[in-house]
Amino acid sequence: MKINYRSTQEILGWSLGLLRGQRFDDLDSGADTLAAYRSQLHGDRPLVHGYTNRAQEMTALADTVRGWLDGGVAAEDVAVAARTNALAKLANETLLNAGLPTALLSSRDAGRGRGGCVDVGTMHRIKGLEYRCVAVVGCNRHLMPLEVSLTPEAVDPGERDNDLQRERSLLYVACTRAREDLAVSWYGQASPFLTPLV
Repeated sequence: MKINYRSTQEILGWSLGLLRGQRFDDLDSGADTLAAYRSQLHGDRPLVHGYTNRAQEMTALADTVRGWLDGGVAAEDVAVAARTNALAKLANETLLNAGLPTALLSSRDAGRGRGGCVDVGTMHRIKGLEYRCVAVVGCNRHLMPLEVSLTPEAVDPGERDNDLQRERSLLYVACTRAREDLAVSWYGQASPFLTPLV
């Protein structure tokens, strides 16, 4: 058995559901099985919700982040993760327009953004970091998995399967950056990775 000391059992258990029956790619050229992972920490179940359109999802994101901050979580202990740079920028603008302090993580950042700010970045950018609260946005059918990251089926079906596994693992890694609270959202049709969980 392996003990996870970062996330609550509720976050870990939900996130493991993304990988059920799959091998895990740690995104550092390593593969593992997570079947025996457990956490000794407990908390709330992840908040998982779909919206009709992107504007509704972004409004809900701002409300969720404001709720965490109003509940006493320091801004630097909150992060927002998105699959693409464009969606990360939109989430950052949404939070700024709502009067919330943010730092948009870029490829120049060696780690976290500015203290006193909510970190906003891509799923790749927050890999290796951890926060009390994480919102993962844009878990839509057309963004997760991201089609341009997948080898076409006609070119190499085996490599496409590997690409799909990397995309699934990327979502798992983003979700498990949260220690205490996780919110996962999409608009329109949910990612097929979420189908067994929603």
